[in-house]
Amino acid sequence: MLSAALTRALTTPAFTAGDFTPTKWDSAKDKADFANALLKFIAQDFPRTKFHNAMYNRLSSTFGHIAHCDRTGFYETFFLTAKGKIAFLEQCVNWPCFGDPTYTYCDVERAVIGRLRTSNVLTLLQSQTTIEQRQTDLALFAKLKARHEPVATSSTPSPSLFSLLEGGQ
Repeated sequence: MLSAALTRALTTPAFTAGDFTPTKWDSAKDKADFANALLKFIAQDFPRTKFHNAMYNRLSSTFGHIAHCDRTGFYETFFLTAKGKIAFLEQCVNWPCFGDPTYTYCDVERAVIGRLRTSNVLTLLQSQTTIEQRQTDLALFAKLKARHEPVATSSTPSPSLFSLLEGGQ
């Protein structure tokens, strides 16, 4: 889950129908609802429960995304790992938004990209994964060091095997 400040940066003010151009197939309100739902989905760290068919169907046809066979494949590709989330956000932020808003969701894409860039959510996720990777690497280093580094010897010499067999010290 993102911080409250970052969540606010992504989700407020909420988009309204006045922010978008209707298409022949979808109203401006439909576009606003999708933009708000997508940013809320991102702000809540991509919960599976919010990735319903309507979200999948629209998302798989925006920002240059493809269907990835089905909803499960799309979700597993982008939202189960930090690497996938970064790939998803990079694709969104770098998408050039082709088309005419009377036929496509390019106006929604531009608005969402603006929020993603302003909030710096991608940079935050990238730095967070860098920190997590460093912690993992340091823990592995400590484990390997403990396993392979020579054990410090005692200053008291140990008795020889022969002296123990002969009954001496």
